[in-house]
Amino acid sequence: MFYFVHTTDLHLSRFRPKGHTYHFLHFIQSILPVVKPEFVVVTGDLTDAKDKKRVTSQQYIDEWDVYQTAIKEKVTVDWYDMRGNHDCFDLPSWQSRVNYYRTHGHSANLVEQGKGVYSWQLNRPTGKYQFVAIDACPKRGPSRPLNFFGYLTSKTMDQLENALISKPYNHTFVVSLGDVLKSYDPVTKSLELELGDLKEHGLYRVVAVDHDLISFVDLQLPLDQIPKKGPVNSQGLVQPMQDDKIIWPHLVQPAPAILVTNPKDARFSIPSKEPLWRIRQSSHIRFLVFSNETVENLQVEILIDGKLHPHPASFVGSTKNPLWAASWDPSLFEDRKAHQLTVRVTTSNASVGTSNTIFRVDTHRIKISGGSGEFIIKSKMSTVLQCITIFTMAAMLLLLLIPKFFAPQYETDVYSKKRINRLLLRIHTIDQTKKKTPYLKIQKSILTWSFRFLQLPQDQPIVWHLTFIYILALLTLPWFRANFIPSGATNAERYGIFYMWGMVFGGEWVPIADTWMFAAEQTTLDVFAFFFLVTWRGTDASDLRCRGAVVGQRYTSDVKTAAAPPVIKEKHRRQLNEMAWFKGLEVIYWLWRSSELVALASFYGGIWPTLVQNINVYWMLFSGYTLAFGKNGVMCKRKKQKNRILVMVEGCMACQQHDSVISLVEEENEKKIPLNDEGNALHYNSSASINATTLTQEEEQQKIGFMVPSTSSGSSSCSSSTPFDGLPHVKSRKRQLKI
Repeated sequence: MFYFVHTTDLHLSRFRPKGHTYHFLHFIQSILPVVKPEFVVVTGDLTDAKDKKRVTSQQYIDEWDVYQTAIKEKVTVDWYDMRGNHDCFDLPSWQSRVNYYRTHGHSANLVEQGKGVYSWQLNRPTGKYQFVAIDACPKRGPSRPLNFFGYLTSKTMDQLENALISKPYNHTFVVSLGDVLKSYDPVTKSLELELGDLKEHGLYRVVAVDHDLISFVDLQLPLDQIPKKGPVNSQGLVQPMQDDKIIWPHLVQPAPAILVTNPKDARFSIPSKEPLWRIRQSSHIRFLVFSNETVENLQVEILIDGKLHPHPASFVGSTKNPLWAASWDPSLFEDRKAHQLTVRVTTSNASVGTSNTIFRVDTHRIKISGGSGEFIIKSKMSTVLQCITIFTMAAMLLLLLIPKFFAPQYETDVYSKKRINRLLLRIHTIDQTKKKTPYLKIQKSILTWSFRFLQLPQDQPIVWHLTFIYILALLTLPWFRANFIPSGATNAERYGIFYMWGMVFGGEWVPIADTWMFAAEQTTLDVFAFFFLVTWRGTDASDLRCRGAVVGQRYTSDVKTAAAPPVIKEKHRRQLNEMAWFKGLEVIYWLWRSSELVALASFYGGIWPTLVQNINVYWMLFSGYTLAFGKNGVMCKRKKQKNRILVMVEGCMACQQHDSVISLVEEENEKKIPLNDEGNALHYNSSASINATTLTQEEEQQKIGFMVPSTSSGSSSCSSSTPFDGLPHVKSRKRQLKI
């Protein structure tokens, strides 16, 4: 058996007295002497490299001095480290004077010799074990925020391949910078177990290999014994050094830590690579106990499925290997079910440590149930960001180009006009139904948005052309030029050109995935969002409603006066984007997205060149102008709702009937024909005007699954008060018609 300690994200900082540097010092002084591991491996982000306000970033020599000096003074075991993205913030190259990892990193020589990959081995009686460390920092490290993803060059990949397949080993551990996600890959049949940070949460991991069974436990510093904020100097900086020596904090007393090695946790088993059959054949429960107390002062209690284990535990290890064991019969648990093993250790001062292990003895593994974390690990995030960006751009190009093929391009384009009329007819047909199902509502929304996009090239040609040109520019041209690496010695090192596909520094291509992250944000939140808003404003859904089926339409008449004409009041409901509060949200959203570009400029060189030489800035100016002064813009005065003229669609019976009523009322007003007492002076042959279009209406009704009652054919006088599907008689000619 052997075990080692893994920790990550130290983030030693001269500006952060809470956690960070002091957690690192407590880890070295109070944890390592108790655990006594074979070695320690630190996977990146050794220093914080951020300023006091966490806006800009640079490498600080004093943070690296604390890191190097603390290891030299207190660490007595092998120490392996590698860089994270914070360790290559604002870094022109490996040979740069500000690459302090090269001079202060404990494994810097190994990283340089292995070109980003190095390995070490352990030989034990049970076999050989290999450990491979990967430095995925980019060749040129921009300042934050565009330095989150790392990548491996082709040479680094070759080095990694050679390290992994050169010789056979019992187990190979690959270590690199990660987070807190855990996942099992059924394709490679391997585990990916990321770890939380030491800087704030005080987390570290102990990994043990017991007869080729790999077990681990994530532990935490005793944060209740550590002050929330450590001491600072007169300048407010964290400087725990005096005369080139560390000023160590007080010792803390961690609770007993327990790591069960047999039976191992079934959630993290690897059936194809571990001898899980040994669990079934084992005779003892085995576990490690790490504590400041002597063995005599420890009280150990074992429970399985909540029941006290009948056999007591005894210490069978040594000062370098704190192993405990208790007899057990694994055949009692061969029921193909999961069981829980609980080990509780109590010290003389009543400090308690507990470990819970879910195990099986039939070699089957249990799902980790990592939720979204498993998806994030299994999906390559850079590929996900690329797909989001490309899909968004492709969708917008299709929405721009399809109307050019299907919408009318000139006055004599009869077929396209018929296509548009048929689309409107289907919208009107849905409007005429009294009870709209969810399916019909969704169908109407799809048809309405289809009409908006089809009308965009003719309705707003400037928007169409500039959006199309801008998307092509994003795909092919550089986005902006900026001072990405301020610490560079020359302009070629400092200034880079940003493409969607990567960055260019002095003619050198850097395929950093952060460009895709920025591109996904810009295309979805800036380009597509404003394209959507402008298209939405192009045509109002209320303008597309059927004239004869207006929601909330009311007909009133003065029954006291026979000469009183009908007053047709149509209640128009405004769209969501016509509301004042929604327009206010549009302004706030535009200001927020514009502030993001200003913030980007504050990171990378200011107004020149980051703002001036940035095509996204000009898109934001255009979109802001369009939202303010374009069609139905925030600053434009709109006609009152009651003065709108609804669209009349050829082939719609309700529109024809509604228009006929209006015509007859105007005729009566002009001719001043008196009405009789019964109100039957108005005669209208409804079928004569709509026979030519009824077939089209019925066809559309059949498509969406309902029929509207048709008017009776033949010429007859209107004896009913509502002869045209609920439309009233006109009983007066004195009042003006109001719509």
